[in-house]
Amino acid sequence: MKVLVMHGSKRKNGNTGLLAGEFIRGAEEAGHQVERVELGDMKFGDCLGCMACWKNPGKCVQKDDMTAVLEKFGQADAIVFASPMYFFSWTSLMKRGIDRLYPYMTIAKDKTFYLIVAGGVPEEKLFDNMLQDFQKYVECFNMHGGVNNRNGGHILGKGTLAPGNVKESSAMQEAYEMGKNLGKN
Repeated sequence: MKVLVMHGSKRKNGNTGLLAGEFIRGAEEAGHQVERVELGDMKFGDCLGCMACWKNPGKCVQKDDMTAVLEKFGQADAIVFASPMYFFSWTSLMKRGIDRLYPYMTIAKDKTFYLIVAGGVPEEKLFDNMLQDFQKYVECFNMHGGVNNRNGGHILGKGTLAPGNVKESSAMQEAYEMGKNLGKN
């Protein structure tokens, strides 16, 4: 299975990055091919909303670092959105990255989406905005011609405000297990 991990934080080794790393470790141990893209290292613009990609599915008129990510997205069986939670939502970097996946809305097929998020709040209900948005993103890939795309689940690194303290949480093992068990559910 090919897995694309889109990491939407400027801190590669922050709490979200650590969780993504455990997911990747589990997935690679299970024999999956994993690629992690660091959106914070890339130069790319916002979606223009021009709809040109609907005339040319899978292609964006912008020629920037997202061109390679779009190609990887098209080839991947599993997509992981890994983002810290800022003000009860995605980082702006992650949101821009997700918006640029628009060229695949009409043709995405048989993809399973996962969410990995770390946030300083201790209660799961405070992650509700992100979880609801994530489910809606997955549904978008089935609305206009995409088929059989599904929500594979999520990992929440709750109460992880201080750098590195996610290492002390059960979310690390959960992320590893989710990666290890890809495709088994």
